[in-house]
This record gives sequence, structure tokens and C-alpha cells, in this order.
Amino acid sequence: MRSRSGRRLPNWAIGLIMIVILAVASYAAFTKSVPWGGGTEVTAVFNTAQNLRVNSPVRIAGVEVGKVTKVEPLAGSAADGAEDEGESTSGTAPTGAVVTMEIDDDGLPMKEDATFTLKPRLFLEGNLFVDVRPGSPSAPTVDTADYTFPPQNTSNTVQLDEVLTGALQGDSRKDLQIFLDQFGAALTDFGGADSLRTLNKVSPGAFRYTSEVNQAILGENPHDLSELIGNLDRVVRGLGANEEALGDLVTNLRIFTGSFAQQSAPLEAAIQELPGTIDAGNTAFASLNAAFPSLRAFAREALPGVRSTPETLDAATPLLRQLRGLAQPSELRGLASDLRPTIPNLAQLTRDTIPFLNQSRALSSCFNNVILPWANDTIDGGSTYNATHGPKGRVFEETAYGLAGIGGESRSGDANGQYIRVIAGGGTNTVVIDDESTGEPLAGITPFPLQGAMPPLSSSAKTPFRPKEPCENQDAPNLSAVPGAPPTQMTTPAGGTVTGTAADIYEDAGETLMGFAEASVARSEGENEVAREQEKEALEALTDFYESYGGAANDTYSPADEESGG
Repeated sequence: MRSRSGRRLPNWAIGLIMIVILAVASYAAFTKSVPWGGGTEVTAVFNTAQNLRVNSPVRIAGVEVGKVTKVEPLAGSAADGAEDEGESTSGTAPTGAVVTMEIDDDGLPMKEDATFTLKPRLFLEGNLFVDVRPGSPSAPTVDTADYTFPPQNTSNTVQLDEVLTGALQGDSRKDLQIFLDQFGAALTDFGGADSLRTLNKVSPGAFRYTSEVNQAILGENPHDLSELIGNLDRVVRGLGANEEALGDLVTNLRIFTGSFAQQSAPLEAAIQELPGTIDAGNTAFASLNAAFPSLRAFAREALPGVRSTPETLDAATPLLRQLRGLAQPSELRGLASDLRPTIPNLAQLTRDTIPFLNQSRALSSCFNNVILPWANDTIDGGSTYNATHGPKGRVFEETAYGLAGIGGESRSGDANGQYIRVIAGGGTNTVVIDDESTGEPLAGITPFPLQGAMPPLSSSAKTPFRPKEPCENQDAPNLSAVPGAPPTQMTTPAGGTVTGTAADIYEDAGETLMGFAEASVARSEGENEVAREQEKEALEALTDFYESYGGAANDTYSPADEESGG
């Protein structure tokens, strides 16, 4: 061997290189790994390691993805994280083995429901390998560096000695003997080969139903069978996790089937009725499925009430205690004695309340149909309506305004007296109207001539009232009005000249008014004839007064007019 410079390497260098190469090759041959590479370390706890050894292969679906690197007891330091998982319920020291594996990246990731099973590589015992199922895709991924798979995720193969020492002990061997004896007796009693021939003849029918069962097991949709097998595997693993419970299940199943065997005839009759029951059950299930949407909606709506039920019950507990005490015979007898004279009175009150309620209904209807529409009505004055000084609000508003004004007039005042004082008025216009109640004329003085009357007496009749009709059917008051002709009046012209002294005017006016006053006194005393004569004299004096001091009056009134009906 020569170097790049062409010089031959010394023998000691060649020997050193060969030693390094042989060491690396030997390490790779015996360990099947290189010190500068490796996979991910995964730890799992097994109930027993059996014959598992270091460097035993780890396989997923038959493909080798790693090897076992360490096997040690559960109580060792390497299994501290799994001691809680392996402790027995009896309080004894944990048993089992912690197996550490080195898995390549092709075998990752590991899910939380991953399973590890020890299986033999040969038909005979020994040469075990670890069969790994990485878990379902929906399960969460675990960090294998900080996680140890518990015994629930691991399982062991059944050894031949376990079959002979565990499964075939005591009752099991006795049952096997009974089975073989009865099977032989069946072949002997029924002709041996002839019975097998008969069995073969009737087998096609059984095979046909078996075929239908197998076809049904495949399911209706893809992956039904695989999901069934997966779920069945979980069930079997759950059953195997507790051997004592599994033994009790088998024992109870034997008792259960024995009870059915004793009632074979009723069982046969029940099976004959099973098709009809299934048909009725299908109809019931269809109705149940149709009710589920409404039931789900009701359940969602009922959740708030259900959540508040505990608080409601806590609050109602004192009341329930009191009601329970009230329901005791001693309390109920006293309550019944107290209620005995009261119940007839309550019944009489109920009968008497019916007419009252009828009247209340009529009153309410009257308010709704008559009073309230009238109270919300507004006054319509027609073409002569004064929008500036007339009422603008509804009846109930204007009524309140008037009450406030009256109250203010009577309460407001100062040191000199009330703010509002009523004094006699005067003017140049004299108004004369007939009093319909007495048939006698009435006179008054206004500062300005009256333009009309609204409403006039001829159109101020009340709304028709029908005594035999209920209030709710009556007509609402009519507030509409139209202007009428002004009453008889006499007005001094604006340009007229008043003659005479003030004393003469005052004296003549006083005498005229005194005549009206004397006529009023006579009428109040029942002397109507005297009152009529005095009123005529006063009206004549009033006419002379206007003619003397006011010039020609616009309109005059004389006793002759009254006598002629003018």
C-alpha cells in the first residue's frame, strides 16, 4: 500500500487500519447497528416478558421496524414511570417487565391507543418478536420520550403449558370428558357412520343459513366487517384484562343457557313469535326515529330548566316540608272543619259575582265604545272656528285645563286681595233675549255687538238617549257646532253724539235699571202681572234713553213688539 506521494505505508500503519476495520465490522455484525445512528426509543410495560430477549425484532404488519434494546423488571429504575400502572389492587409489589424498543422512523408516529403483543416467530415456543399496532388515526399522538405504554396496551401469547395447566384443570377437563363421551355415544346410538351420513344430508340447509349469516356479517357498507373486528378486539381485550370477571361471566352464561334448556318448549314457542315481534319492533323503531328530532329539540330547550332544577328543589324543600306537615291527618281534619262553613259561602259568592262581572263588562264596554272615544274627540267649530283662541286639545285635556284655571283664580292673590276680580261691565250695545223657562225677556249690556251664537239654541239638542239600550250601544256626544243668528240688540252708533249732562245720563240710566230690578223682585214674589208692567215701563225708559243720548239706535225694542210677538 502506497501513499499519494508514492511512498509505501509502513507495516504498523497498515496493521492499525486493518484493526479498526475489523472492529467496526465485528460490532456491526453482532449489534446490527452503528454507534452514530439509531431510531426512536419506545417503552412499554408487559405483565410478563416470557422469553423475549434483547435484539428481538419489532414488527408492524409483518415488516421489521426496530428491535428490543432492553428488558428489565418493572421494579427497576427504568420503569419508575410505569409503576403506578403495574401495581395490583391487592397492594403487593408490582410485577411485570419493562421492555425498551428502538423503532425506526418508518414505524412512527405512535398513538395513545397503540398495542404491543409478544408473538412467537416459530411454531414452537421461543424466538419471540414484538408485534406493534401504532393505533387509530383519530387517537392523539404521544411523545415516546416521556411516555410509557401501560399494561392495558400490551398482551402476551398463550404458552402450551398455560393451556394444559390453566385451561384444562378441574371442571374444564371433566367437561371435556363429558363432551367426548356424549359425542361417542351419539355416534354409537345412531349408527356411527349412518348418523354422520344423515348429518351430511341435512347439512346443506344449515350451510345455507350459515352462508346468509356470513353474508350479513360482512355488513352493508365498506369497512363494516373491519370495524366489527376492531371493536370485537377491544371487547376481547377488555374481557381478558380481568380473568376473574371473565370466569364469572362464563359461569353465569352456563347457568343462563341451562335455564333456557330447561324451558325448551316455551323457548321454541317464543322463537316462533319472534318474527312478528321483530316486525312490530321495526314499526316502533321507525316511529321512535321520527320522534328523535323533536325529542332532541326539546332536550336542548329543557337544558336550562334542568340545570336550574337543583337550585329550585333546594328552594322548594322548605315549602314541601310545610306541605307535608299540612297534609298530615291531624292538620287536614282541622282544615276540613274550618272550610266546611266557608265553602257554601264561597259558592254563593261565586253565584253573586256573575251579575257583578256582567255589569263590569258592560261598564268596560261603555268606556271603550263611548266615553273614551268622546274623551279623545276634539271640538269642531266649522268655518267660524277661531284657531287662535278656541280649544285645541282633546276633551279630557281641555277639561283639565279649565279645572286648573278655576283653581288658580280662587287661590292666587296678594295683600290687596285676589288677582282676578269680577266687576260690572258696560258698553254701547244692549242685548235682549227671551227666557224660555219664564217666557220673559232678559236684557244685558256688552261693549261690542254680538256677531252670532254658537251653538244656537235650535241646534244645541243633546245626543239622543235610548234608555232601553246598554251604554255600549249609545251614540257618543256630538261636539260639532255651527254659528247661529245673533240675539236682538241695540247699539249706539260709533259716531253718535251723547247729549245732556253726566248727572242726567246717570239718573236716567239708574231709573231704567231700577225698573228692571223692581220687575225681577215682583216676579220672584209671584206677582207676575206687576212684573210684566214694570218690565214694559223699564223697556220704554230704555228706548227713551237711547233716543235721548245715543241718537238713532240701530235696532230698538218696544212693548208693542212683545205684544205683537216680534
